[in-house]
Amino acid sequence: MAKFYLLIVTIALLDVFAEYTGKLWILRSKPIYLALTVLGFGAAGYFFALSLRYEGVAIANILWIALTIILVTLMGHFVFKEHLSAINIVGMAVIVFGIILVNIR
Repeated sequence: MAKFYLLIVTIALLDVFAEYTGKLWILRSKPIYLALTVLGFGAAGYFFALSLRYEGVAIANILWIALTIILVTLMGHFVFKEHLSAINIVGMAVIVFGIILVNIR
């Protein structure tokens, strides 16, 4: 099961990387950032497929998306200085609670 969680974290980090380079592409219009974005999302898809060896598609997808939402939101706030409202923060807390519930066996 540790391999599964390692894959989920890897997928989420690749997603964050791809979101970051995508934002840089929009801000700076350099083709390398677009190439890195495509590469990041492609690699995330590959590792997602590998994660299906250890868990069903529903659980893997829920954990991947939930972790990615939290990490990308935090990146947007701290790196790109995007504003988080109280509702955004409550939403992230609900996601964390959902991750805990999904992992209860």
